[in-house]
Amino acid sequence: MLTRVISGAVLILVVGGMFVLGNFFPLVLAAFIAIVASIGVYEILNNTGIIKKKIACIGGSAFAFINVFSLLSYTQKLWSGLSPIFFTVIYAVFVVAISLKFNKEFGLNSIAAALSFPIIISYAFSTIASLYFRENGLFYLLLLINFSSVCDTGAYFTGVLIGKHKLCPNISPKKTVEGAVGGIVWSIICSVILCFVFKKPDAILPLGLATIPFCIVGMFGDLFASVIKRSVDLKDYGKLIPGHGGILDRFDSILLIAPVLSLFVNGGLF
Repeated sequence: MLTRVISGAVLILVVGGMFVLGNFFPLVLAAFIAIVASIGVYEILNNTGIIKKKIACIGGSAFAFINVFSLLSYTQKLWSGLSPIFFTVIYAVFVVAISLKFNKEFGLNSIAAALSFPIIISYAFSTIASLYFRENGLFYLLLLINFSSVCDTGAYFTGVLIGKHKLCPNISPKKTVEGAVGGIVWSIICSVILCFVFKKPDAILPLGLATIPFCIVGMFGDLFASVIKRSVDLKDYGKLIPGHGGILDRFDSILLIAPVLSLFVNGGLF
């Protein structure tokens, strides 16, 4: 537990510091998020054993890095106007070439994983940066942390104290219904506090209500990540963060929340 707490504190300091630095040097934050995304992609392609060829794992990781840059509006000038579709098509050709070269080891599961995970994961990470650099970006970033980490932490301690009924015993045996409800309640409280801090009193009721489905989306992301790990008999995606696992073990819920929140914000609904 001590290792988990210490590494968690270090993680908060590093990530928080990068976002503060990003206010002055946006490209630094973009590079940081791109690196994190590329590590996450490598974890799921290589460490799960879905893909046996290192070159495919490295290629997917490299694409994720580039794709984060191509998806962010303030970094697109680096590519001289080339759209994200350009890089995606090039990467798809790469996957096809790899599947032809190593056709005996590169089956349908490998092809599907190589094509989907780098695109999905890099897009999800890019939405975090996109939200942060919008107006009220810090508010959106804290909401992401609230819907994911605050809810997850609240669920953990509530489950330890009063949890009795298993939520999804076949996927995550330690999660309980009481823990899930407790996590949502703590997240609602945090949402109300954020409204007061950012002087948005009119948003208390709608945000309090919206917290519920966003927390549920985060739980879906967490459970989905667990389903993938269980399907390949893997405890953690990686060992980069002591006590927590890999990048995807720590960011699993937020990677589903961020794109959904981004859709709501871009549509003027949030």
